[in-house]
Amino acid sequence: MLKNRRLKRGRDEKNKRTAKERGITLIALIVTIIVLLILAGVTIATLTGNNGILTKATEAKDKTEEGEEEEKVKLSAVGALAKDNGGKIKEGYLEEELSSQFGEKGTDYNLEGSGPFTVTIIESGRSYLINEDGTIGEAVKREGIKVGDYVNYTPDVSSTEYSVDKLSESVTGTSSNSAITQEDLKWKILNIDVSGRVDLISDTLTSQYLYFYGARGYNNGVYVMNDICKELYSNNSLGIEARSLDLKDIEGQMNDAGKVARKEYVHEIKYGDTKTYESGHNNYPMLYAKENGSGINTEEVKTDGIDVNADGYTTPTTEESNVANEGLTVTQTDYSMSMLSSYFDNQEFYNLVFGTDSNYWLASRRVICLSENAYFGLGHVASSALRSSTMLRSDSYTYLEGFRFRPVVSLGTDIKIIPTENADGSSESNMHQISK
Repeated sequence: MLKNRRLKRGRDEKNKRTAKERGITLIALIVTIIVLLILAGVTIATLTGNNGILTKATEAKDKTEEGEEEEKVKLSAVGALAKDNGGKIKEGYLEEELSSQFGEKGTDYNLEGSGPFTVTIIESGRSYLINEDGTIGEAVKREGIKVGDYVNYTPDVSSTEYSVDKLSESVTGTSSNSAITQEDLKWKILNIDVSGRVDLISDTLTSQYLYFYGARGYNNGVYVMNDICKELYSNNSLGIEARSLDLKDIEGQMNDAGKVARKEYVHEIKYGDTKTYESGHNNYPMLYAKENGSGINTEEVKTDGIDVNADGYTTPTTEESNVANEGLTVTQTDYSMSMLSSYFDNQEFYNLVFGTDSNYWLASRRVICLSENAYFGLGHVASSALRSSTMLRSDSYTYLEGFRFRPVVSLGTDIKIIPTENADGSSESNMHQISK
């Protein structure tokens, strides 16, 4: 019995040790699981979350792609600038460069504006502001303003006039001009670009007339209009440079219906088509040789020249006209037609531009191709229509025209537009304010 008791006691002690060991093992397992869970949580937190490795990796990837995308945009801007001899990016050249970098317009990217331009890459949804000098800026979202609102813009006080010497016969082709002085104009929003640039236009025409005649009128007309506006209506302290309203401003707001009407316009020759004129009908203004669509002594037209809105010169020229002895090929750029309000989605824009009973100049050249002669002139607005005013006919016949004009100023994205308290821009006494 003693032996049995000893055996039983041994078994009991062994069972106690086994239970104790099992308890220790279970605790160790629980501790291990807890430690693993903590480590897993730390690992997951390290991988995910706002500061996680995966998030950081995604951000780095996005920044790399954004950097590569921005580099392509910059290359496109540089390439477009290099193609132009006027020192400013043209939309056509920019479109060519963007297409070579990104693909098809409307499918891979969208391009808006008429300088500055805004390009949006469709896949990423990112937008870039491209200034006319090729620099890349930042788009600004404008809130609380709309087309047609009054803005309290004040040009520098002009102590001088635009002298009659600058409007002499050697520049404008006529001695009919008088000196032009600054007028107390009020300003309305003409356009709000997707980049955040805002164009203002005088709410009325100038009271003073400007006359152009012959080949010099055609050659210098756009330059003179822009130069008058620049000298009399700029604000240098704000870095704002004034110019004349031009065809580009209007075409930039046309909807598809308007663009189709322009494309289908026919006045003997369809818009965009060409005609070649021979001896006796082959005289042309000197500037025309630099323009896209011109063919001097050839039926092949120029595609790397300046557009109809470009100044053409850095100072006025005294050149007049020349003769293309081997034939003058001319492209129809005129579409003198009624501009229906249905051609524009923004009716306030339409009313601003066409809601006047008086004619006024556009700083844009126009060419009409008729059966016997080409007609070289400048554009103008005539109530609810676009018209052309001929300066020179290709058989050397000359014309004189005079209209008032309308200055435009562009507020860059660095200019703030601040609605004052209770101001909605609806009247001269309730206008938005601007500051640098």
